[in-house]
Amino acid sequence: MGVGRYAEAASPPEAAESLQEGSMRHIGVDLHKLAFTACFLEEDDSQHLATFPLTPEGLAAFRAQLVATDKLALEVGQNAYFFHDQVRDAVGEIQLVSPYQFAVIAKSTKKTDRHDARALARFLKLGCLPTVVMPDDRIRELRQLFTAREAFVRVSRQLKNMGHAALVRNGVTSRKSDFASGVGRRRLGLPQGLRPSDRRILDSVLRQLEAVEAELIELERAIIRAGKNLPGLKRLLQVRGLGLVAAIGVLSEIGDIARFASAKQLVSYSGLATAVHQSGGTERYGHITRQGRKRLRGFMVEAVLSLARFS
Repeated sequence: MGVGRYAEAASPPEAAESLQEGSMRHIGVDLHKLAFTACFLEEDDSQHLATFPLTPEGLAAFRAQLVATDKLALEVGQNAYFFHDQVRDAVGEIQLVSPYQFAVIAKSTKKTDRHDARALARFLKLGCLPTVVMPDDRIRELRQLFTAREAFVRVSRQLKNMGHAALVRNGVTSRKSDFASGVGRRRLGLPQGLRPSDRRILDSVLRQLEAVEAELIELERAIIRAGKNLPGLKRLLQVRGLGLVAAIGVLSEIGDIARFASAKQLVSYSGLATAVHQSGGTERYGHITRQGRKRLRGFMVEAVLSLARFS
């Protein structure tokens, strides 16, 4: 995929070296899996747009347009950290934008790459972007491992539901928890008299569960290796209901806790704060907002449920 296909027709009229000394540009980047569109917004509000392939050649062509005084903004996505790492030393500042809070794009009826890049550049210049903190390498690694762990847990849950349904269709009484251990799975492999199709389904489920559970064990070992020295872990393990993996998950979701000025900010960050509706002198409190780090909220809710079960 060549650079010229994207950037030649829309390339900026002036090279980066020709920018006036001390000038500052604000650049909005709409990033996708294969390409990205950039809006270069000048101090006099003139602008130009260019689209580049997300390849080494395309990134090199984009970097050639950058200067050390540029400010750049892009929405957080699957490859946002990768893009950040490729250009961070070529600009003065990079702001990562929360796509859930930046309603200008999220709720826009005009969804084009050029429009989104232009909106990011303009609001970056105004200083009105809802940004997120760039985590360090260890936190990024842990979050990626927990994302993979969640995917395997979902697969495990789906397999257990499938196997449970096969037994129910044949009048065999079982609990979904019977699939959770090796002993339970071996016992579930014994029932006779199942219809041939359900026998095949159950055998397949039991085989797949063995493989998925083995992968989950390896992932959790990797999580423990990466997170066992996180600051505050020993103190957090004193909280009843939190195991080692869950405690590491909480710390990886929080990141640098020093950036929270109060406990209320951390509660809001997790989405556990109660919604407040005020009108005149009336004040009503509702359910938790659920606006924040979903995984962090999940770890805390699981800890409370675990504590309730064993208290």
